[in-house]
Amino acid sequence: MRKISIIGLGWLGMPLGLSLLAQGYQVVGSKTSKEGVEAVRIRGIECYQLNLTPLLEGDAEDIISLFQTDTLVITLPIRRNGTDNYLLAVQHAVERARATGVQHFIFTSSISVYGNSLGFYCEDSPTVPVSSFGQCLVKLENWLYKLPYTSVDILRLAGLVGPGRHPGLFMSGKQGLLGGSEVVNLVHQIDVISAISLLLKLPHGSYRYNLCAPYHPLKRYYYPVMARMLGIKPPVYLTDLNEDHRKIIDGSRICKEQGFKYQYPKLINIKSIYNN
Repeated sequence: MRKISIIGLGWLGMPLGLSLLAQGYQVVGSKTSKEGVEAVRIRGIECYQLNLTPLLEGDAEDIISLFQTDTLVITLPIRRNGTDNYLLAVQHAVERARATGVQHFIFTSSISVYGNSLGFYCEDSPTVPVSSFGQCLVKLENWLYKLPYTSVDILRLAGLVGPGRHPGLFMSGKQGLLGGSEVVNLVHQIDVISAISLLLKLPHGSYRYNLCAPYHPLKRYYYPVMARMLGIKPPVYLTDLNEDHRKIIDGSRICKEQGFKYQYPKLINIKSIYNN
């Protein structure tokens, strides 16, 4: 049975682990607290307490069990105010896994690596991040790809929506918002899980893909509709005439090359897909 280790059993990592468990993989993962570990174990996934400070802190035997795996999946979210620690933490985790012979890694990055400039972005577009976390992710992606005898798959995720993250809540009730002519770049949690599941079945080839639903409505139309779907106060955007200048993330390459299909290509009019 193939073993998959997940660093970060949170909003994305936990449902990913449950999905992989149902597919027949042996799944282990990490949480930062004893309470979190017990909650995960109750749901059938072996879990160990691990803190990245950025050094690996945990029981020595647990760390060995966690990092003796066929594939290490890193779904740790990056924090805007902790990029240096994040970079070192992921590097320490990867090097620890490599020391035990792990050669395959899957890392969830972000479309923030493309920066804020307007245009159409595919995986070959230059990375010119403006934010500190975008810059950190570019450094980390480059470092991962330079590791010898190692295969790293990277998914650059658009804004995440799904259970507990209904887009109607993002801007609800706000007034006088700018950027109404900008487009939405989002992806559903289930599509991210499906993409990771697909990568686990492919020959290891250091894939790098954007994950973004092919639906890009204007924010001034999309977010009010989604707020009304929940029966809450919609946001109000200021008039903006720059509709021909938009940043669009193209997430179609994984579809063309690997036959991937977005289960939620249109993130609207389906209230149930956001329910807990």
